[in-house]
Amino acid sequence: MSNDLDDNSKVGSDERNTDGLPRARLIKRFGWVLVVVGVSTTALFTNCDGGFKYDPNSGKLESLGDGQNQSGDLKITTFNPAGMVVSEGQSLEGGVDYRLVATGTGLSSATIAWQITENSGACVLRNGVSDDTRYVMCDQSGRVSVQVSATFADGARSVASVPRTTAAVSDPNDACGASTASRVVFRIPANTGTSPWNSSAAPVLVFVGQTLRICNNDARGHQLHTNGNPCPHQPNTMATGAFYDCAINNTNGVNATTGIVNGTYDHNIGTNAAFYIRILNGQALYADATQSSTGRDSCATCHNPYSNSSVRNASFAEIKAAIASVPEMAVMRNGLTDDEIRAIEFALNR
Repeated sequence: MSNDLDDNSKVGSDERNTDGLPRARLIKRFGWVLVVVGVSTTALFTNCDGGFKYDPNSGKLESLGDGQNQSGDLKITTFNPAGMVVSEGQSLEGGVDYRLVATGTGLSSATIAWQITENSGACVLRNGVSDDTRYVMCDQSGRVSVQVSATFADGARSVASVPRTTAAVSDPNDACGASTASRVVFRIPANTGTSPWNSSAAPVLVFVGQTLRICNNDARGHQLHTNGNPCPHQPNTMATGAFYDCAINNTNGVNATTGIVNGTYDHNIGTNAAFYIRILNGQALYADATQSSTGRDSCATCHNPYSNSSVRNASFAEIKAAIASVPEMAVMRNGLTDDEIRAIEFALNR
């Protein structure tokens, strides 16, 4: 990037952020130069707890302050072979080795156990390089749920799981394709029949501006019903092997608490065959001051309105690291989730 330092080797190890990016680069990249020019300013933001720790591999931002339950934040993050996060609800492609990473406060001293609790996708769970990492590969259309449990020294136990739909190993006749930065692939599993396509516990996560490609891996024809939200109603029933591209263009009808769209289901069957979609609008989040601890500040406050943002093309890692390390961004540290930051990243890179 044009704002990067020319010679990273000149930045000492004590001047690097927790993800390895030079702190000076972050300051320059995100435009905070007040500390450099020596202007006396009043500190508007403070970090009142013990600080933060950012894990670039899992995308996890943890507070080091008091008040955290050591077993209350256990989670599993799924990565594809390219190292990109596979968002919740997105199907796992057949024959692809996905990395599962468990994160949570105090996990390094806990006893960790993994297991598959649902497996109609013929999936195999393999060991990783450490107890907090596993790999999963599936080769049939179906469902899988991988569970991790952590038992701590004080006897406390925490459990997290990641349910997914799965696809058969791809073949030359598969017209659906795989997920990309702008397209999320969801496959209706084989043997779905008149049942829901997924569950409210595992909705498909998509961002405004992305395309949700719904592929029919079932022997029965299916048709997406919408009220125009978040995309046009599917005009025809799709046969086995066919797909429908749902262009996510609004967040109308989204439940304010869950983020799940109301009223999406199989048109041929009825509301009992529900389809759960969760939507985030990165452009709106960029300007949303309610995400800050002050209730007045947003990304746009320091970086200009979205239309001429000064941090266009910023990556998730850059945004996350800046929130963790730049004092002026302290107001956003507890307001934005990883999914919301990824939605902002997508909007800034459109």
